[in-house]
Amino acid sequence: MQFDEQPMLALNKAIKYGAILLCVIFIVPAMKLNNLYERKLVGYLELKLEFIVNICKGFAISLILMIPLIILFISLGIRTFDFNLFNFDQNFMYTILYILFISLVISIIEESFFRGIMIQENSSKMSTIKIIIFSSMVYSLFHFIKIPLIVDDNIFWNTGINELSSVFLNFKDFLIIDAAITLLMFGILLGLIRVNFKTISYGIGIHSGFVFTIKTFKSNSSLNLESDYIYLLSNYDSFTGHLATIWITTLILFYLIFIYKKK
Repeated sequence: MQFDEQPMLALNKAIKYGAILLCVIFIVPAMKLNNLYERKLVGYLELKLEFIVNICKGFAISLILMIPLIILFISLGIRTFDFNLFNFDQNFMYTILYILFISLVISIIEESFFRGIMIQENSSKMSTIKIIIFSSMVYSLFHFIKIPLIVDDNIFWNTGINELSSVFLNFKDFLIIDAAITLLMFGILLGLIRVNFKTISYGIGIHSGFVFTIKTFKSNSSLNLESDYIYLLSNYDSFTGHLATIWITTLILFYLIFIYKKK
């Protein structure tokens, strides 16, 4: 089993998620100071044990929901399992636990910010659907922010400001539309779950399950560039793209029907 990530890509992600974590660290005290913060409003609704149980439920559900998409990738010949990568040894278990840990950390940070702070039930200025779409757009575009590598020895007081400006000025060069649409639809799905259950616990579980499945599947499969359906895959990560978007949109439609019938 292989899990190789380029050092600069890993550093890029670490900086971005670190920035979100800092935002949460500073935003929450500011909200408390202005009497705007309530634990339940930002999605931490249940007691700790129940919260953890719901995360596990969401994780299990996401693994089941990802099975049809994995089958489609294989049946269409887009990705093929490489059984030579399977080696059930101690290193295999360490890798699985590492992927699981990373998936949970990413999901907790992203759900706390994009679905916890950005989506709150008591908002009266915008309709719920607009809030979900807006937070999902921010969530999607966030993935395409690329932190520049500064290799110049001459660093001045305004170097960071200039580099930050270039990130946003050149943002369109890094934006990959098909992957952005997939992430947008995934954000909408998680937003609907957040609003329906009034908690981010299920979202954390589902989000981490998706990330875990993607990383594990990619680590144990090979991309078939000769497939007639390769265009359904995005260049962003060789997993998102048109096929994933169609599947997630289908899940959204079924979930909306479920909510409607439940009412």
